[in-house]
Amino acid sequence: MSDSDSGEKLGSNLSQLIQQLEKIEFTSDRDLYQYARILRAIGMELHMRIGMDADMIGAILAQYKGKWWTFGAQSKIRAKLVAAHLKGGASAAKVLGLSGIKMYASFVKHFIQPEIEAERKAREGKGKKPGFSIGDKPKGAPGRPGEAGAA
Repeated sequence: MSDSDSGEKLGSNLSQLIQQLEKIEFTSDRDLYQYARILRAIGMELHMRIGMDADMIGAILAQYKGKWWTFGAQSKIRAKLVAAHLKGGASAAKVLGLSGIKMYASFVKHFIQPEIEAERKAREGKGKKPGFSIGDKPKGAPGRPGEAGAA
């Protein structure tokens, strides 16, 4: 679905995304859909930003000279250890974004699909007349004498 369906453009600026998330009032299924989309965008934006910051911090710290006899190897190892914490945070932000999508998929599975199925069954049942019928095979019965499967 396009951004024009919602009436409000989905921005890429993190502060705008957070403001959009704060404005949502849960009154319909469209609100849940918008919430999931915005939460996913926030998670992906944070994942990207934190991941790039982790790489930048790791590169900056790796340039530290350290002890002369280690030729900077010790600093590179420590820089990777420091940056790994931010990489973990970036992964957590990605999970945050995906949780919004999973929430909406679960909503569809547990609320929308049963409604659609019930409506389909109701429409199926409207065309059939209950009661006596001639010519239809009863379910589970072998059929009339002379028909295939009859005794």
